[in-house]
Amino acid sequence: MYDFNCDMAQSYGVYKNEVEYEIANYASSINISAGFHAGEPVSIRKALLFAKEKNCALGAHIGYPDIQGFGKRKMELDEDELTSVITYQTGAIIAYAKTFDLEVEHVRAHGALKELINQSQNAAQTMALAIKKINPWLNIIVQNPQTKEFIESLGAKAAYEVEFNQTSSIRAVRELEIKPDTIHFRALEDIKRAYDIIKPTPINYNRVQEQI
Repeated sequence: MYDFNCDMAQSYGVYKNEVEYEIANYASSINISAGFHAGEPVSIRKALLFAKEKNCALGAHIGYPDIQGFGKRKMELDEDELTSVITYQTGAIIAYAKTFDLEVEHVRAHGALKELINQSQNAAQTMALAIKKINPWLNIIVQNPQTKEFIESLGAKAAYEVEFNQTSSIRAVRELEIKPDTIHFRALEDIKRAYDIIKPTPINYNRVQEQI
């Protein structure tokens, strides 16, 4: 049983990303960009409606306030600033989703913020405490098993993710010593190749914890 996830609403102004919809057709969970690294109100709305139509699990995709650098540039934020960045973006997607009777199930960090959370216990703790205040049932998607364990030790929920690429295979994922809860896809060819072997199972991160 595997969940396939991908990022959506990664457009801004004249910069559009329509391929993400082709990828999302094969995913069981989608992460909606919250506007800091990418995403604007119209593209976010479109992605939310797609999630509702396809009955995908829904997540907030958050990053540094860095539109110009697509959230890939490191930023030096103190604890209060980082908490504010996390809270604002997650809350925005939750509120927007509610207008379509949708519930956000998880939070996935992007780019340099994702790297920080997986490398720094201080940042991971800030993330965990901020998300717990918003909704203690929200899962934080991380790419480091130790980070998952640390976040869970703080009483927050977490899901371990591996990223699929051209050299990956479902067989290799199955043979990992630590099994992932979800698999992240960026390329259409990769998710189609994986989908041909196994059909993803949407995981309700909030209510069916024993599945992950």
